[in-house]
Amino acid sequence: MRLMTQKSTHNEMRFVEVALLKEKVAKPNASTRELSKVLKEKYDISLSHTRISEILREMKERKVFRESIIPNENMFTFFLLEISFNNEHFKDEWRGTLEYILNDPHTLLFFITDGVYRWKMIMIFRTFEEMSKWSHNLLKEHGKLIDELNINVLYRVLKFDLDEKVFDDYINDFKEKDRS
Repeated sequence: MRLMTQKSTHNEMRFVEVALLKEKVAKPNASTRELSKVLKEKYDISLSHTRISEILREMKERKVFRESIIPNENMFTFFLLEISFNNEHFKDEWRGTLEYILNDPHTLLFFITDGVYRWKMIMIFRTFEEMSKWSHNLLKEHGKLIDELNINVLYRVLKFDLDEKVFDDYINDFKEKDRS
């Protein structure tokens, strides 16, 4: 099996890294010894458990993946928040508001979509009352920036899992390159 030798980046990962990441997603608690066996059986990749540990550490340092513990979705209520801006105060207020949201423990996911420029967040709270207090404090402390705050309750989370099959296209691309 031919492997790319250059240093991997987000868009240029090595086959072994993609295979390892796929198997780690499939079995998050698998030991490096178990992963070594799976890589050999499924992908004909021979690596010691020590080398697998090194590769995982290197990938984590390059921010290829993050390790986080996320509690079961039934423990919290999820909210989708969208913030549109008062552009008159954007220049002076955006940084403080951004840091406020990024550093808040209730922020699970913070992103921007194309189209109308808005900040969007998935927030988790135990109760509606907690969410109400949080949004009140956000407006109290950073209201100059916020023109509109939309809050949607995600009342039933139907899937909260990353499927390892998401990596199949990566793996197929490597196999295609290997054939050519």
